[in-house]
Amino acid sequence: MTAQTSMTRAKLVILKPKTQGPESKLAEFPFDFNPKDFSITRGAKWEAKQNGKGTLPPQYMGPVPASLTIEMFLDATTEANGDISKTVNKLLGYVNPTSDSKSKDKPSAPHVHFIWGSAIEFKGYIEQVAVKYTLFRENGNPVRGTATLTLKEFGAPQPAQNPTSGGEPGSRAHHVVAGDTLASIAYAEYGTAAGWRQIAEANPFIDDPMRLAPGRSLVIPPA
Repeated sequence: MTAQTSMTRAKLVILKPKTQGPESKLAEFPFDFNPKDFSITRGAKWEAKQNGKGTLPPQYMGPVPASLTIEMFLDATTEANGDISKTVNKLLGYVNPTSDSKSKDKPSAPHVHFIWGSAIEFKGYIEQVAVKYTLFRENGNPVRGTATLTLKEFGAPQPAQNPTSGGEPGSRAHHVVAGDTLASIAYAEYGTAAGWRQIAEANPFIDDPMRLAPGRSLVIPPA
């Protein structure tokens, strides 16, 4: 995907996750130089099963959360005692759960918006940061480099269900974040952790109710 040529500056906005109400801003990183390109990957999960007659046609198991990869060029050569490692360390820190979420025993990554003008926006979390330093001061401090960021979508939108597919009317989606379990989701949705079996039955792809992959979108049947 080729990036737009507008002079509008791209930016990353780091947000503090909240279960209710608006998210509060933790930090903002305007790009010193707009990226020359970026890439978005989206896929779908298919599962092939077999019966006595052989392999059946693959069954669609739902969308896979999208990921975005982008390079952020960092340059502090024009600043007195400039040092890009401070920015890099902040970006590296955002791959970890927020301190508030860890203190509540529900680790959650900071929410991240990549915004470029009015047409390009991607919301998710930072899955990976890879840094390459290319220029240093005499004291060894890095002044130029590139941070390659991989952002992962929280959850992919679910396709509309066919009335014959067995989906219950009134079902809704829940996007899994780090620290979620079926019991905690059931408590939040139904007011009782005992509802986890109901959610598990509606999402047969779940292997371990205590370990859910962040970014997965679950079907929450009506109580």
